[in-house]
Amino acid sequence: MQKLVIYKLGPVEQCELECSHFMTFTGFQASGKSTIAKAIYYFRTIKEDIEELAKVQAYKSVSIDGMEEEYYVGDKENLGQALENHLRVKFLRTFGSLLGMSDKMYMEYYFTESCFVKVSLKPNINCSAPNSVCITVSEELNNFLRERNHFLSVIPLGIDEDKMRRFKAELCGIFDDKISVVYIPAGRSMITLLSQQLSYIYATMDDMQKRTLDSCTKDYLERILRLKPQFSEGLKGLMEYSPGNSKIPQKLMEQALCLIKKILRGMYRYRNGEEQIVLDNGEYVKMNFSSSGQQECVWILNLLFYYLLQSKPYMFIIEEPESHLFPESQKYITEFIALVSNCGHSVLVTTHSPYVLGTLNNLLYAHDVGKQNVSEAGKIIPESFWLDYRRFDSWFVKEGSIENCMDMEIHMIQNERIDEISKVINYDFDELLKLQNKDEGSR
Repeated sequence: MQKLVIYKLGPVEQCELECSHFMTFTGFQASGKSTIAKAIYYFRTIKEDIEELAKVQAYKSVSIDGMEEEYYVGDKENLGQALENHLRVKFLRTFGSLLGMSDKMYMEYYFTESCFVKVSLKPNINCSAPNSVCITVSEELNNFLRERNHFLSVIPLGIDEDKMRRFKAELCGIFDDKISVVYIPAGRSMITLLSQQLSYIYATMDDMQKRTLDSCTKDYLERILRLKPQFSEGLKGLMEYSPGNSKIPQKLMEQALCLIKKILRGMYRYRNGEEQIVLDNGEYVKMNFSSSGQQECVWILNLLFYYLLQSKPYMFIIEEPESHLFPESQKYITEFIALVSNCGHSVLVTTHSPYVLGTLNNLLYAHDVGKQNVSEAGKIIPESFWLDYRRFDSWFVKEGSIENCMDMEIHMIQNERIDEISKVINYDFDELLKLQNKDEGSR
């Protein structure tokens, strides 16, 4: 079981949790939900960071014919040093400036008992900034980086594929993790609204401007730009050309498409450089003229559907999937996320919505009730949506700490956590009711 520890990072004073297959985080604004989500993203993408750094190292080690040795492109930095430097920069791009950050801050992630990475701050005597980022990796990982320094090599067609496969397999073994992470941040509608201008805007940004984007948003933006052309024939066209399509039962794909259509009130298509929502009658609406709810959720749906067709597992970190959606659509998008999770993909969701949490409770309850009567329970909620409480955790983030809000007796999220704000609203109403009764009694 993988474990995350955070101390004094942003609004999070202290957090320690074991990561499960499906996790939800709820709580007030600025309570630390996104900080925890970004921390998991930061650590779970280290595996891919190492792969990319090893490739860069291989290419930099290639000599240029006809030049003296001193003009070789060779890079003296070893793989371990490259990772430390990369993770320092990645921390700043994920969590922002160190100014105002507690010098006691640290966070660590245990992939296994013997493989971990820790980030902390240390005094910086060589710079005007009070602290610098310190990266500590476990002995097992450090040994791998040392032994596989300059392991990859370049052949005329690029990186040697056999060596790359071996490198990836060994790396996955050390981390005990074959999952790649897809981060879907909040505030998606603005990116979607500028869909036609997005490629131009991003292409005209210089490296300094791109570095001002936080890592999660940059990853999301580049992923969308890269995948858009594959949706030229819509989602059904994507199914026909996807190599992993045969691994997903047709019934599940039909359920997924049905849910997407209910949420979008149409189907997505990218044609002639334009994002469109295609209606049943064949007409379409340009994405920048669609509703705010459609703009917010369209790339949640597209990314989940795209990776559902792939042959490898992913972890989806989704911030506020309910944004700008009517409660009925919030129910449908939650069911779609559950369906994807049940196809072998891990999920982390942050949410403020009682409708999302209520739907998750129904899916947990359906799993328990369905043990006795699968067919009848399946008529109410399809079995492909059911969630197993043994692979599910729900956390409430408040005042710098987290608490597990699962009721382990009934295997569901605690009701009082589903709509925490109701306590305040109901209190105000009760006080007004008392005042009214008092006034009427004094007449």
